[in-house]
Amino acid sequence: MDRRRHFRWEFMVSSAMGDGAMKGTVSPHLTRLLVRAGIAAGLDRSRLAGVPGLAVLDEDGIRIPTATILRVWELVSGPAWETGGSDRVMELWRPGGLGVWDYLFAVSGTLGEAFQVASRRLTAIADPADRLVVTREDDGGATVSWQGPYRDHPDYPVIAEFATYMMLVMASSGAGRRITPVRVHLPHRSPAAPRHLMELFGTRRVEFETGEPSITFARADIEAPLPRADPALAAILDDHARLSVAAARPVLGWLDRFHSVLESAVTGGPPGLDQVAARLAMSPRTLQRRLRDEGTSWREELESLRRRRVDRLLRETTLSVDSIAARVGFTDSRALRRAIHRWYGHGPAAIRASGPS
Repeated sequence: MDRRRHFRWEFMVSSAMGDGAMKGTVSPHLTRLLVRAGIAAGLDRSRLAGVPGLAVLDEDGIRIPTATILRVWELVSGPAWETGGSDRVMELWRPGGLGVWDYLFAVSGTLGEAFQVASRRLTAIADPADRLVVTREDDGGATVSWQGPYRDHPDYPVIAEFATYMMLVMASSGAGRRITPVRVHLPHRSPAAPRHLMELFGTRRVEFETGEPSITFARADIEAPLPRADPALAAILDDHARLSVAAARPVLGWLDRFHSVLESAVTGGPPGLDQVAARLAMSPRTLQRRLRDEGTSWREELESLRRRRVDRLLRETTLSVDSIAARVGFTDSRALRRAIHRWYGHGPAAIRASGPS
């Protein structure tokens, strides 16, 4: 009896496991494709000027801020999607265009195995907060869902469409033939003319307003041996994908650099606006404006810094509340206790009792 017919399994790997240092960053590979597609569709290059991370986009071994690719999505979603959308981006892709990650599809034993390892190594191209969830269906097929923390982003519909189509392109590339999915689920409302999406995915079963974006493959496609399967090379590339993330150098965006300067300035006591502005080679007024542009403020950033330091000192030291208040810049212990109640809803003793986080 083929026991695979009689069970349903779900495979999910959080890319954030072991990748805490890469939080808030992505590989530059996909951003390169988006920029090229936007320019090919007529995006004015001057609109890309000043976007953090783009100046080093062609360097190897780096990670750029996730905010960078989201900004690029905002810029290209208009021109690129008016002239072909996901297809326009992926037709620029060639094997290796997403780094080692897309080669994982070529050398795995089956498409099911390919999606498992691609899920496990998703951080090789994406933010650690992104996930692929592969669910085996009762009939032996498999559904690949993409989970990303971007639901409130204005371009989430095009991001979700692209992520789903990219899975289809990767699967077809690995199989060496165009695969027709069983169905496709997209989270947004159906456009007035959904036919172009049916043509894009090669199926009439494109359903809308279904929660997370996903694509379902037939059992025959999931279990068929891939033509270039190479178990030894698959193991090597799997490990290389892991090491490429561990060895990558994050390229800081402006807000990241601000946080770094703020953290270093606090070693000499509560940091002042003038002091931090000078370290960033700008005036205090310019610093406040830049923070507003980032959706924050000096007061909010200083409050967040104080909260992090208080939390660490309470959990990891035996310093008194009076000493912590003096170190972090509160006028006295009562002011610190009021702040802790505002942040957590309870006093410092409860935090200290909970131990290191």
